[in-house]
Amino acid sequence: MALRFWITLAGAALTSQLASAQETTHLDRLVVEGDALGTGGQRGPTIAQDSTTATKSDTPILETPRSVSVVTEQLMADQGVQNVQDALTYSAGVYGAAFGFDTRGDWARIRGLEPEDYRDGLKRQFGSYNNTRPHPFMLERVEVLKGPASVLYGQGSPGGIVNLVSKLPKEETRREIFASYGSHNRKEVGIDLTGRIDENATLLYRMVGVWRDSDTQVDFVPDDVYALAPSITWQPTDDTSLTLLANLQRNKSAPTNQFFPWQGTLLPAPNGPIPTNRFVGEPGWDRYDTKQAAITAIFDHRFNETWSVSARMRYSDSEAQYDSIYAAFPPVINPDGRTLNRVAYSSDASAQVFTADTHAKAEFDTGALAHRLTLGLDYQRATTENDYFYGAGGQIDLYDPVYGNLPSGLAYFDFDPATTRQTGIYLSDQIRFGNGWIASAGLRYDSVRDAAGNSDGELSKDFGLVYEFDNGLAPYVSYSESFKPVTGTNFYGEAYKPLRGRQFEVGLKYQPPGTPSLFTASVFQINQENMLVSDPANPLNRVQLGEARIRGLELEARTKWRDFELLANYTYLDTRSETGHRLSAVPDHMASAWASYRPMGDWEGFKAGFGLRYIGETWDGADGLSTDPFLLADAMIGYETEDWDVTLAARNLFDKTYVSSCLARGDCFYGDRRTVNLTVARKF
Repeated sequence: MALRFWITLAGAALTSQLASAQETTHLDRLVVEGDALGTGGQRGPTIAQDSTTATKSDTPILETPRSVSVVTEQLMADQGVQNVQDALTYSAGVYGAAFGFDTRGDWARIRGLEPEDYRDGLKRQFGSYNNTRPHPFMLERVEVLKGPASVLYGQGSPGGIVNLVSKLPKEETRREIFASYGSHNRKEVGIDLTGRIDENATLLYRMVGVWRDSDTQVDFVPDDVYALAPSITWQPTDDTSLTLLANLQRNKSAPTNQFFPWQGTLLPAPNGPIPTNRFVGEPGWDRYDTKQAAITAIFDHRFNETWSVSARMRYSDSEAQYDSIYAAFPPVINPDGRTLNRVAYSSDASAQVFTADTHAKAEFDTGALAHRLTLGLDYQRATTENDYFYGAGGQIDLYDPVYGNLPSGLAYFDFDPATTRQTGIYLSDQIRFGNGWIASAGLRYDSVRDAAGNSDGELSKDFGLVYEFDNGLAPYVSYSESFKPVTGTNFYGEAYKPLRGRQFEVGLKYQPPGTPSLFTASVFQINQENMLVSDPANPLNRVQLGEARIRGLELEARTKWRDFELLANYTYLDTRSETGHRLSAVPDHMASAWASYRPMGDWEGFKAGFGLRYIGETWDGADGLSTDPFLLADAMIGYETEDWDVTLAARNLFDKTYVSSCLARGDCFYGDRRTVNLTVARKF
C-alpha cells in the first residue's frame, strides 16, 4: 500500500509538470566545459568530493560521519583496471581480490567481511553464480560505504556496500571510442556516446557498449564479454527528470579457481610448485556462461524549495550455466606426488529480480535546527532457482595433464524456484545546528519473507555526529546496525539463523579549504552474530559461528599538489571468531600508494603513474596456516590531448607469483599475474 502511494505521488508530480511544461519558456542552457583538476581534454577528476551511497543524496564526504571511498572513472582508466575488484585495490579497508584471480565475479572484502553489491542504489546480486560480472567501462564511479547500512538499505552485510554508479545521459556532447590490446591476447573495443537529442535539452541520450575477446592466465579459460547500455533522460522542466536505462550483457568464460591444495602452492610438493596456468578441469566442458537483461527507471522531482521525491526501480532477468571439474575436498596431492582427485559440478541457475526504492526529502528549519529529512520505502522481490549435479570427476596429473575424462550421465537435482521478499520503511534526518555541528539519526523497520513463507520483522537504527571546523578538520562518531536473513538451509537441511551486525566508529577527516584533497583516519569495531563460513568437510556447505569481532584502523589520503596526485592508505585489522581464530582471507596489514604526474607547460599531455600495493599475511580461519605477505607494483604511461588518449598500463608489473589466501578446508588461490594493456581512445 505504501509503495503504491509513493509511486502515485511521483506520477502526480510528473503529470503536473507535463501540463505546465507547455507554458514554459525554454531558455538556452549554458554549458561550462572544463576539467576539475586543470588539465586539458575531457578528463574527469580522480578525487571525488561527494558520495550518494552514504545518505542517498549528494552529500560532501567531509560531512558524512562514516568512512567512504570513491573510485572515479578517470582513476580506473589511469590504473588500467579490468574488473571491479581491481578498482578497489587502492581503497582503505578493502582487500580487492581476496580469493585471487577469478573470472566468475568480484570477491572483495571490506573490513574483513563480504560486502553487498548494489548498482545505482538498488541491490544487484541475489543468490550466487546467477548473474553477469559488471564491466568497469560501463561505470561512472564505484562508491564504497564501510560498515553496516541497514537503515537505508535493509538487509545487508556489516562489512559495507559496494555501489556501482552507471554512466547516464549528460547535456554536454561527449563521444569516445577505444580499442585495447594486451596480455593473454586480450582484444577489446568500446563506445561511449552522450549528449542532447533536442536543442533545449529536454531529451538526452547515452549509449555505452563494450566487446572483449580474451584468453586468461589459466589455460583453456576465455574471458569474453559483450555489454550494451542504452539510456535516455526526459527532463521537461528543471525540476523533473525521468531516466530509462537498459543493461544487456553476455559473458563467456570458465572457472579459474582450481582449488589447488596447500602442497604445491604455499607449501613444498614432491614435484615442485603447481604452475599458475594449470587447468585441472576439462577443456570444452568447463564453462561459466552468464547473461543478463535489465531495465532501470530513475525519477526525480522537486515540488518546491522544501520537498522533493526520488524513485528508482529495476527489473532484471539473469542466468548462468556453470560446469566445472575441480579438486576434490579436502584437496591433496595423491601419494604418487603428481595426481589430484577431482569432482564434477554442473549448475543451471537463474534470478528474476524486482527492486524499488522511493523516498521523499524535505529541507526545512525548526528554530536553530536545519533539517534534511528523508522518508522512504523500498521493496525487493527475488526469485532464484539453482538445479545442479555434484559427483565424481576422475583424476588428473598436475604436472603433465591429459584431458578427455569427461563426466557422463549427469542427473540434476531439480529444485523449485525460491522467492524472497523484503519491504522496508525508513526515516533519517541530518540536522545542522550551532557553528559546525551536523547530527544524523535513522530508524528503519523491515518485513522479510523467505522462500518457505516464513515472515520476520527487524528494526535497525544508526546515528552519527560531525563537527566541522573552519580550518577543514571534521571529527566524527557513528553507530550503525545491519541484519541479513539467510535464505534456505545448509547442505544437511538445517535452517540458517539471520546475520546481525553492529559497528562503532570514531574518526577524523580533513579537507584543506579551497582544495580537492581529503584525508581520513578512523578506528572501528564490528561485531557480527551467526557468521557464515565454509565447512572444511564439505565445500558445498556453509556453517554458522556464534559471533565474530573485528577491530581496525584505517588511514586514507587523496591529494593533489601541483602536477602530482597521490592516493595512499593503510589498514590494520584484528579479527577474531567465537573460537578465537582469525577470520580467513583477511590481511592483518594492508597499504597502498598511487602517484600520477600530469605536467603543464611544454610537457602538457604527458602522463605517468606508479603504484605499490602491500598485502600482509592472511590466515586460513583455523590459525593453522598463513600466507606470505607480498608487494605488487602497477604503472602507467601515456599521452593525452583533447582528441586522443594513448595509455600503456601494467598491473603486477614485475610479474610476482603469490598466493592471495588459503582456507582451512585445504585449498589455496593464486593471485593475478602481470597484465599489460595498450589502449587508444578517440574523443570528439
